[in-house]
Amino acid sequence: MAGTQIPGVTRRTAAALSLAMLRAVARAEPGCLPDAGRRAFGIDSAMCHAIDKSQGAIVGPSLFGVFGRPVGKLPGLTYSRAPAASTGKWDVRELDLFLKAPAVERPGTSMPFAGVGNDTQRASTICYQRGMR
Repeated sequence: MAGTQIPGVTRRTAAALSLAMLRAVARAEPGCLPDAGRRAFGIDSAMCHAIDKSQGAIVGPSLFGVFGRPVGKLPGLTYSRAPAASTGKWDVRELDLFLKAPAVERPGTSMPFAGVGNDTQRASTICYQRGMR
């Protein structure tokens, strides 16, 4: 119930416990390192893709809320042949395959990015993007 307090538990303690639980959940997901993913996103993707809700497309589409979104179908953008022809939705598997080797996974994509070969770095980036909803 909203506003209910547990005797002897301060708001600060409750907040600390909540944060600890969230971190535990993130760690429980194999390869989920959101801080490492944020750094990797900054290096590999931030110059072309926004991840903040308040930003739109930069060079490529905004990746805010990418999970569950149809591939190549964000309104107001023109996509290259490969993503525009896709019938899938972005999920962990789709992002993993695409980020590993974009030109191999989607021949004809115009995204000039070789990919992220390191499995841990790719998983961390996906974990970070998954949290941006």
